Formats: sequence, C-alpha cells, structure tokens
Amino acid sequence: MRLEDQDYWKSLINMSFSKFLILRTLYKSSIHGYAVLKELREFTKGCCTPTYGTIYPILKELVKGGYASINVETVGKRERKIYKLTSKGEKAYEAALGAWQEVVPYLIKVIKEGCC
Repeated sequence: MRLEDQDYWKSLINMSFSKFLILRTLYKSSIHGYAVLKELREFTKGCCTPTYGTIYPILKELVKGGYASINVETVGKRERKIYKLTSKGEKAYEAALGAWQEVVPYLIKVIKEGCC
C-alpha cells in the first residue's frame, strides 16, 4: 500500500467511480464499448474518464456476473457487441446510486473541511 501516494487514492476512486458510471451509462441505454467510453468522456469532461483497459474488463465482469448481456450487431463488415443491463444489473445500478447518494454529502463535507 502507498497511502501517502495520491495516485494510489485516485486509482481506488477511479475504479469504483468507473464501475458506477458504466452501470449508469448502460442503465440509460444499450450501447457498445467504444460508445461507453465516448459518452463517459463527454459526461465527465475528461475527468475520471475510464480507459479502454478499464472499461472492457468491467463490461466483461458485468456480463460474467449476469448484470449485463451482449447482443452482437453487424454494422457493414464489422460486428459490434452491444451491452445491455439485465434486471439484476438495473438493481445493481440502483444500489450503487443509493450508496453514492449516501456517501457524497460526507465526501463534500470532508473536502470542504480540508486539512486544517
């Protein structure tokens, strides 16, 4: 552990926040992986935007856990995997949303207090 390293904390926050944002994106609509990244870039204005290396393992984890399903769509000569939340995934998003709504006011309070 590197508790004194800001990058350590950012990586922990980004992983959790990325899962939450991906669930949110899929909750809104079925979408392919690249479009998830594009939407999150726009939504977060580039802050905390997950990378391809983060998004695809999370999508794979969601599918493996039964939280999302895949429908293959052919566009021209290319096949695209369209991810869609299952009812289990919708419940997971709602649980995550509730948890973030509960925690964020305290995060804001701690941030406003700062160190002194």
